[in-house]
Formats: sequence, C-alpha cells, structure tokens
Amino acid sequence: MRYARRFTTALVLAAMVGSGMMLGSARLEAKGKGGGGDPKDAFCGVLLSIINYQYTSPTIRQYVTSLYLAYGCDASLIS
Repeated sequence: MRYARRFTTALVLAAMVGSGMMLGSARLEAKGKGGGGDPKDAFCGVLLSIINYQYTSPTIRQYVTSLYLAYGCDASLIS
C-alpha cells in the first residue's frame, strides 16, 4: 500500500512538471514569433533542410535544388 501511494505521488508530480514545462515552452514559442518573419526565408530554410538531409534521394535533391535556385535563395548555403 505504501508503494502504491509513493508511485501515485511520483506519477502526479511527474505529470504536473511535464505539463508545466509543456505550457511554458508553448508560451515562450508563441511569444517569440512576434509577428513572424519573412516568408521567403522560411521557404528557403525548408528547401535547404531538404537539400542537406543526407537520406534525400538524388532525384528529389535535384528538383528541390532547382526550386531553391529559382526562388532566389542564397546558393552559397547549399552543401
């Protein structure tokens, strides 16, 4: 019985800490956005992450690279 109480107490405490961290990080993330940035930078960042991902197939990498360059993103960032 004593172990069940300890386990329940630990479980409730872990849930409280976890939910508090989740809410705190969500608030911080929402506060940090503050009106957003340039959508072009976001689009270029997504395309660049696809290009630099090591398991991307060569066909997809070639297509995404052409989109990246056609959109006017910085070609020096491609590795």
